[in-house]
Amino acid sequence: MDTRQAHAIAVRFDLPEPIEVVDFPEKGNINRETYLIAAGHPGNRAEYILQRLNPTVFKKPAAVMQAMISCIEAQKEAISEGALRDRSEWEPIRLIRTNEGHAYLETVCDDGPSCWRVMARIGRARSYKNLRQISSAGMRLKTAEEVGRGLALFGTLTARMNPLEVQCPLPGYRDTHLYYAQLLSVLAGNHSLDEATPYLPADPVLRQSTQEYFLVQAGEEEFRRRLQDPLVSRCIGAALENESFALKLVNGLQTGELRTAIIHGDTKLENFLFSTRTGKAIALVDLDTIMPHTWLSDWGDMTRSLINLAGEKETDLEQVRADIRIFECAARGFLRAARHVTEREMALMSDAVQIMSLELGVRFLTDYLRGDSYFRLGPADPPHLNKIRACVQFRLFETMHSNAD
Repeated sequence: MDTRQAHAIAVRFDLPEPIEVVDFPEKGNINRETYLIAAGHPGNRAEYILQRLNPTVFKKPAAVMQAMISCIEAQKEAISEGALRDRSEWEPIRLIRTNEGHAYLETVCDDGPSCWRVMARIGRARSYKNLRQISSAGMRLKTAEEVGRGLALFGTLTARMNPLEVQCPLPGYRDTHLYYAQLLSVLAGNHSLDEATPYLPADPVLRQSTQEYFLVQAGEEEFRRRLQDPLVSRCIGAALENESFALKLVNGLQTGELRTAIIHGDTKLENFLFSTRTGKAIALVDLDTIMPHTWLSDWGDMTRSLINLAGEKETDLEQVRADIRIFECAARGFLRAARHVTEREMALMSDAVQIMSLELGVRFLTDYLRGDSYFRLGPADPPHLNKIRACVQFRLFETMHSNAD
């Protein structure tokens, strides 16, 4: 879709005229149809983000939007009741309604049904792709502490949400049992659903949504070549050897040892916004994966990505290590601000970071073996990118696991 067509969508929202639409350069990896809107007359113009939910990824956009709306309302209600302390800043996302008064717009495009939303752009804020963007070591540590504080604050502001009333937007997401079943099915070389039957989930909705990821998509010769790669063999060994450890969080949820709470689901650094005035975390955006789980998965995924300064595409695995100073600062920021945690959950905070690294490593590894059918490669990506990503996560896991104490 070009900007002219995007403009035709934008004018269907309650925005002041005139409206200008341009491509948004900071779009994420999922919702690629994202545009920047400038609306209103000079001297009174404001910026907004127009975005189409990716219909390939989000099969039930109405459920995604309802969870997002509930999350926004919970934050606003908690703030109005005084949940913010110590003059903390926090700005929930603000959705702009359609001209008919709806929270989002449902249309039919050339490739099928579409769900569009417009959000007011949060002003005087910035984000970071990774901590390497921050040249000062002291500022990196301060930012890590703010990220931890921001995650705890998000948990406080959404604590009243009922997990039973929120559907998972991506069936199977954060289900470590499912990810291991997919790995085992792919290792068995299954190319058809009949062959993969012993590994498929019993739940019909979950099965329908995920069954393609149990199958090898690559040709037989390419599959064998990938399977016999020494680096891949090492990753497979690490994945299988540590399966029981990887299942610790999901097993804890199933037995009731761990509480089910509302989580963000994608707590990478770039989803946190920081005040350009104070440097404080003031928002957690991209609310497409709001779901019930343990907050430890949010904490683990966030910290996993923070402590590896080498990045997720580093080819020299010797450069991949866990920065304990960043871990300590993130934990300090979180624990100073957290209000809804238990002793048992705190005891698992170190394990959770390792588990999320291991889980992501399993996902990258499985996708590389089956032929890159989930984490799809772009035209400029190397053909072995998902192998690199898997190796980085397993290396990070090993460095943490061997120094867990």
